[in-house]
Amino acid sequence: MDALSRNPRTARSIAVMVELTSRAQDALLASQTAARRFDPEAHIRLTADGAMVRQVLASRPEPGDAVLEVGALTIFVAPGVTGTVDAGEHNELTTG
Repeated sequence: MDALSRNPRTARSIAVMVELTSRAQDALLASQTAARRFDPEAHIRLTADGAMVRQVLASRPEPGDAVLEVGALTIFVAPGVTGTVDAGEHNELTTG
């Protein structure tokens, strides 16, 4: 049984590699929606930078990226991004 099946309210994961809190999901969806006003193919790509997670625009995943789909949100997750991704003040993303 995967993480999503065990806890459908909070688990949004890729093989227990990445989990998005609802705040992170909302922040990422807002970013993706805004980006797609200018480029319909725009996606968010998450990259690791210490405990911080950077979000950059990408039209396709890089080699080794995992693709995470949660509702209307599709993001690319770079290797090295693990744990729970949360959004804090000013939608700054962190892992924990």
